[in-house]
Amino acid sequence: MKKLLLSAAFVLFCSAALSGQELKTGFFLENNVYSYRINPAATFEEKPYTFFAIGLGNVSATAMSNLGVSSVLYPLADKLVWGFDADIPADTFLSKFAKDNIVLPQASVNILSFGHQGERGRWNFEFNVRSDNYFYLSKDFFSAMKHGLNEGLSSKSGTYTFKDLNASSSNYAEAAFGYSHKIGDIVTIGGRVKFLMGLGAASVDINSFTGGASADGEDFVASSDIDLLVATSFVKFGTQMVGGKELYDFSDIGFNKVGFNGLGFGADLGVTVEPVDGLSIGLSALDLGFIKWNSTVNGKVKYDLKVVKDVEDALELQVAPASASVKMLNYNIHLSAKYRMPFYEGLGVGFLGTYQKYFKEARLGLDFTPARILSLAVSGAYNNFGFDFGAALNIRFPGVNLFVGLDSVYFEMTPQYLPVSRGITNVTAGLAIAF
Repeated sequence: MKKLLLSAAFVLFCSAALSGQELKTGFFLENNVYSYRINPAATFEEKPYTFFAIGLGNVSATAMSNLGVSSVLYPLADKLVWGFDADIPADTFLSKFAKDNIVLPQASVNILSFGHQGERGRWNFEFNVRSDNYFYLSKDFFSAMKHGLNEGLSSKSGTYTFKDLNASSSNYAEAAFGYSHKIGDIVTIGGRVKFLMGLGAASVDINSFTGGASADGEDFVASSDIDLLVATSFVKFGTQMVGGKELYDFSDIGFNKVGFNGLGFGADLGVTVEPVDGLSIGLSALDLGFIKWNSTVNGKVKYDLKVVKDVEDALELQVAPASASVKMLNYNIHLSAKYRMPFYEGLGVGFLGTYQKYFKEARLGLDFTPARILSLAVSGAYNNFGFDFGAALNIRFPGVNLFVGLDSVYFEMTPQYLPVSRGITNVTAGLAIAF
């Protein structure tokens, strides 16, 4: 079981470390070749062009959370201590947490992309590797841990409960083909079709867990209802019968050839309207689709009022019937508006609204494009994780398109470059051949 916990933590947090949402500030750039990633029907540039990229075309890393280092680490004397430390008052510790605490690391690495924009149409093809991760911890969890560690477990009294904790990771390859077309002088429509190949997925759902001292105070008793799913093609786990129950045996691990363990489809749809010269209004829906995963491990930790002697005993994983799991993609809906100033076409302003299942944001941007070779954008946003400020730069030399940007600037960080307060970051960079 310890190997299982280490493996699950490794899969989930390595995926987090990869950690995509697309760069929002890049939407305001006038000459961004990847503008179709925010809206497949993004407005056309004045001059036709062709682009090609391999390896470093577009690399995006995102980490969003309403937690920060200050939520769990506290200065005490000349050192930092965990908030679970007995010297940190419970009220002080718990005041740093919302009712729902979320961490959303995501990543997108472009392996290959190419496309062409003509006078009336634009097509593109991409092959990407993506990672989408989700971690949810309720305030009740931190409360149960704080009071249990500081009061109940030391005195062998009280019962502590938390429920509805979730963690998931989906990692897959994506082949996408997109096309957009300008209808008349006002409307542009576009879309992308995506074929998805699952590389690996894992999810842990702690439906409920209750633990505390027995009536005589001699033993630790617990009730548990936990579901675990692992889907990967290159690892196989054995099973064994213990006490009439079939349990996973994580000392019996076999390895297969690397391959796909899930298949799925997705789509991006968009429309842009230009009612007057210089103004464009857009609406897009991205990542509408699913992946069907074939489980490698499908297990449950379930028991009522059981005497627990150690971690192995508490987390014995019972084999559940093998099944396929359908996971929906983490969709994005964008509403946008951009306006080029009539007195100077090199200056533009814009708005970008984003709606996602766990993320909502309104962002204002300013773009300065004195010439086709250079575009600079800055933006400010408010979302459910706080305020953000971003910047992006796109340089197009003859034959080369280079861009870099970030959607959040942390003003207070630890020496290890971790945000002290809650927030969001998104760093994107890319290099393409454009001519």
